[in-house]
Amino acid sequence: MQHLKEFLVRLQTFNLRIIPQDISIYKDLEHSKTRQIDTYDITCETQYYDSFSYKSELRVLKDMAFIDLLSLDTERMELQLEQLRKVAERFKQLWKNWHDHHKEWTQDYKSYYIFTIQLDTLFIVKNLQSDSSGIAISGQFVEDLGDSLKLREMFLKELIGDIEKRLAPPKPTFADFLHSKMPEQMTDESSEAGVEEEPLEEQISAQEAAKPVGHYPTFTAGTTAQLYHILKDYFIPEDHARLEKLLLEDEPPEPPLIFRGQANQLADAFKQLFDARMIVSCRMVDLQKWIAPKFKYINNQSEVRNLSDDYLSGLMSEHSRPCKSPILQIKQKEDKFLILPAPRNKK
Repeated sequence: MQHLKEFLVRLQTFNLRIIPQDISIYKDLEHSKTRQIDTYDITCETQYYDSFSYKSELRVLKDMAFIDLLSLDTERMELQLEQLRKVAERFKQLWKNWHDHHKEWTQDYKSYYIFTIQLDTLFIVKNLQSDSSGIAISGQFVEDLGDSLKLREMFLKELIGDIEKRLAPPKPTFADFLHSKMPEQMTDESSEAGVEEEPLEEQISAQEAAKPVGHYPTFTAGTTAQLYHILKDYFIPEDHARLEKLLLEDEPPEPPLIFRGQANQLADAFKQLFDARMIVSCRMVDLQKWIAPKFKYINNQSEVRNLSDDYLSGLMSEHSRPCKSPILQIKQKEDKFLILPAPRNKK
């Protein structure tokens, strides 16, 4: 189980670097100055910039860890799966802490930020200094930490998914279904007695009806047109047609659409619709899984970033902080709900 151990250790170890960086020191929301000081950096453990080797390393370790697990019996594999789920829960807790202390307007983070979000408590942090060491926390570090979390979670979920598929009982084939419904011996007896057999088409329909149906977000009548009218201004004109097809015809965009705003604004828009029951037939977790692969966003450093299920969960849960700069508001007029642009908050 050496590879599984290496994967889990690498996954849960955050290797911080200390580098000089020019950062903005805010006096208030309108006045700031720039100076060079030592800051934490974790760029090398994201999938961006020149750090693609980290993503490749995690992928290889994940694959080798799964090979280790294949040698276990079912009972021991289930025990390992339970441990992996505990690690996933710690990532969810870290996401919650990250969102609770994320700043929308400024990038002014205190030196004890890492201790505040409990990164050192939940995981292994290398090269972490005391909060009195004078090492600053930049907005770039906070965004890169979020990107590093997304990457780690992605491979952890892949490994958990691979194990769950391995442990899942094999799906019965149509031949198995026929044998279970009409054993050979009973078929002979039925033929001799002149009993009519159930038509094959009805057997297939019965089998199809027995398949589980997943939850899927559905927009109520009139919602998509109103939502498109609000959202389109946050996408380049070339993407308007793809956005309209996504909302009106549920045609997934390829590549994902880039939302030219903050991630919490996009998440808040869909959360408001869900809370107002203008998106139905699904759970919040289903809505998050629907959103994640279809959109990207631009962070505070004007860099395009991916969304993930757990990242959205931290933004859209009932315990998350309200968005300070929503892009829409929902008003009820008689028996109808109207989606209107939200007034700009004065900072």
